[in-house]
Amino acid sequence: MLNAGQPVRFTDKNDFKLFIRNLAALESPSFKGNFIPDIKDVNIRALKDFQVRFNNVTKVKWFSDNSGFTSYFIKDGFNNRAFYNKKGHWQYSLIYYTEEKLPLDIRSTVKSKYFDFTIYMVEEVQTTYGSAYIIYLEDKSKIKILNVSTEGDMNTIQEMVKY
Repeated sequence: MLNAGQPVRFTDKNDFKLFIRNLAALESPSFKGNFIPDIKDVNIRALKDFQVRFNNVTKVKWFSDNSGFTSYFIKDGFNNRAFYNKKGHWQYSLIYYTEEKLPLDIRSTVKSKYFDFTIYMVEEVQTTYGSAYIIYLEDKSKIKILNVSTEGDMNTIQEMVKY
């Protein structure tokens, strides 16, 4: 059984690759859930898990759709999301923060290759399979978006040139 608030590690590189391929679906701007104005309409299991998993959050808003419940909230000045299925079981979370909160080993892995780049945002993707990091970097002429596993496997998702 998973401990609430504690992501697990990917046990298989194929799981990690599948997870990254599905990441675009998580970020889809086409998500259109129904706003839940009364918290009593949210599955109680989801509410209890949310309270254990996330603390010191503000502006919590719940939405529902055919797959379950989504919570949008602010932590440390960043918008975050947690997703639960219809039965209230946690599925995944998208947690945003700055370089300072990135685990030191992941930061070292990234900085060893991209030492001239600044990490300006981190998106930690927590799932039942484990965690991964989407890291946004920039220098004077480029922006890079990387995905990094907890084991330090690093791939470029996108690279853009600044004008």
